[in-house]
Amino acid sequence: MKKRYTNKNAAKRRNFNKELKEVRGRFPQEAFDSYFKREHDRIAFAVYSELLNILKTERIYTNIRTEYGKMEKQEISGSNIERFCRDFERRMNNTYLSELMPEIGHVIVDALWESDDAEILGFISEGKKKAISKVIMKYLRESKHIKDIVSYIKNNVSEQVIFEQIVVNPHYQKGVRRYQKVMEARKLLFENIETSTPDDYTKLYPMAREMERRFIIHIGPTNSGKTYQALEDLKRAENGIYLAPLRLLAYEQYERMNSEGVPCSMITGEERILMPGAFHQSSTIEMLDLEEEWDMAVIDEAQMAADRQRGGYWTAAILGARAKTVHICASPDAEALIIRMIESCKDTYEVQYHERKTPLVMDEAARDFDFPSDVQKGDALIVFSRKDVHSVAAELQQHNIKCSIIYGSLPYDVRHREARKFAEGDTDVVVATDAIGMGMNLPIRRIVFLQTIKFDGVDERPLNSSEVKQIAGRAGRYGIYDTGYVTSYYDFETIEGLLFSRMVPLRQVMINIPEDFLHKDGRISAILETWNKIPAEKYYNKGDISEKISIAKALEGIKDNRELIRKFIRIPINEDNRDIFGVYLDYYRMVNGGRQPDINRTMTEYCADTVDEEDKNALLQLETASAIYDFLYSFSRVFGDVDDLNRILEGKRLISEKIFRILDKQKLNLRACAYCGKKLKWSYKFNMCQECFRKRHKWGRG
Repeated sequence: MKKRYTNKNAAKRRNFNKELKEVRGRFPQEAFDSYFKREHDRIAFAVYSELLNILKTERIYTNIRTEYGKMEKQEISGSNIERFCRDFERRMNNTYLSELMPEIGHVIVDALWESDDAEILGFISEGKKKAISKVIMKYLRESKHIKDIVSYIKNNVSEQVIFEQIVVNPHYQKGVRRYQKVMEARKLLFENIETSTPDDYTKLYPMAREMERRFIIHIGPTNSGKTYQALEDLKRAENGIYLAPLRLLAYEQYERMNSEGVPCSMITGEERILMPGAFHQSSTIEMLDLEEEWDMAVIDEAQMAADRQRGGYWTAAILGARAKTVHICASPDAEALIIRMIESCKDTYEVQYHERKTPLVMDEAARDFDFPSDVQKGDALIVFSRKDVHSVAAELQQHNIKCSIIYGSLPYDVRHREARKFAEGDTDVVVATDAIGMGMNLPIRRIVFLQTIKFDGVDERPLNSSEVKQIAGRAGRYGIYDTGYVTSYYDFETIEGLLFSRMVPLRQVMINIPEDFLHKDGRISAILETWNKIPAEKYYNKGDISEKISIAKALEGIKDNRELIRKFIRIPINEDNRDIFGVYLDYYRMVNGGRQPDINRTMTEYCADTVDEEDKNALLQLETASAIYDFLYSFSRVFGDVDDLNRILEGKRLISEKIFRILDKQKLNLRACAYCGKKLKWSYKFNMCQECFRKRHKWGRG
């Protein structure tokens, strides 16, 4: 008889899986949820403390992608300790935490022994720790509770904290020496910026504190005339400035004031139009010169002070504008915060409330809105990406519905012309992104939300109440319609609830880093990062300057020329567009190397003549070219020859003219399958048609 061999490891696995099943069956989910809700900070602190102990005493392994794309577990070394510490907070997530702490489940089980819940104590006392910790970790991931632990760690670690652990780790004493000097310099920079930052942010604007300013706060919803009234006062002032959220609005007010006999210049980040004899100026909010004094300033859409990307410019205008009289136009949710900021400046104010001129109602007759059959003249169809604007407009054009399109990356003169075509009846409807919500006065009868989810630069998320109110409020233009209507392709009841919900007051505004801080001793990116790490005071927040930090690092990667970087990061640029950002970096290389960039060559490379109107990507190419010309204009004002400015503007005008011709044809491209070219509906979520998917799926299985 043959001798039977038993696989001991297989037997162990079977026994462990049996025990795992038994532990899973008696896991007290409700009791655990209740305890975690009350004590998640205590559990997270236990994990955080053990993580610091591991970094302080043990060898550290992380998964690293090799040059062949394969993930391998490798120990950190002297050459990458700096990167490990610097990127720790950014990389921290559930997976990374498990890499660093394979025994994280055991730590959580140990923390649960502090529980006063008999059911939990009974569960962890009856069984092997390995099985119990595995069941708990699986549940933490499935229930998303693990995110609370990760969030706690991210909120408490920093490059300095991680470095302080590594510096005493006996396994990395040699590799940490060079980095120690770097961290000591950063610590000094942190202390310098921290001590330079006053507890009272109004002290950051000493020139404004020397003035006695009077504020007139206009509070009201969209289409309530608050901006109109402020601008009427501005026209009567001896001199004044209008500060807009968008170039398009700055341009509209520039045109309006000049047409009404008030000479007005326009200054934005991309263009300067100086009118002879003008004592008024229309600008984007970023262009406010805090050293210049005015009789009157109008700050429009001031609720944007809470915006994480741009809000600091509105805050700076409110705290630092040197104007005897300041009009602030804002939505009702911003009233309390604006008053609080003005009172902190010791300035006087009055509040004027504005009621909406026309009622705003949900269009019950279009509760089950069908696209495109239910589209009517005077509609504004709202989506949240350039691609979807084109797809919707192309489908409408296929049904002989003339439409204007408005979205952020279109040159502002094209947006202005598209808006005018709709206003004058040359087109029946307008297809737009939420750019339409920022003060654009169009004769819109009905707002139709074709989408209710938007990408905010970080995640896809549902629209919030403030966004719905801002966009929907554009319906029912006073003097043209008696009522404004709102409907939705999806989620009619959700849009209705958000539109008529009580406004929640804004809780905080953003604050920008003071300009003189960028002249402190240290890399520009390090100064920006350090400023971001210092907790903000009271009802302020630091906002999101990650893009500016990323741009500064890209420039430093070429050459750490701090004086030059300070100038370059003031130039507006789109880091996500490879063509535009590539030109930006090339120009930095040339200026840093003492060479004058050949602007003529760049203009020739991206001029209107290089784009074929019949090319399906012609619009995208022209939008990129227009943005590059915007950069060339800003660059020439700072570094180049002012004689180039008019030629750049002429080149940009020719680009816009070609865009006009393309849009006037009303023949935008429908979405198409990437494999067979079949036309797809705008709302189809994939780039492959179902037939191609079935074929490829069938072949894949075969």
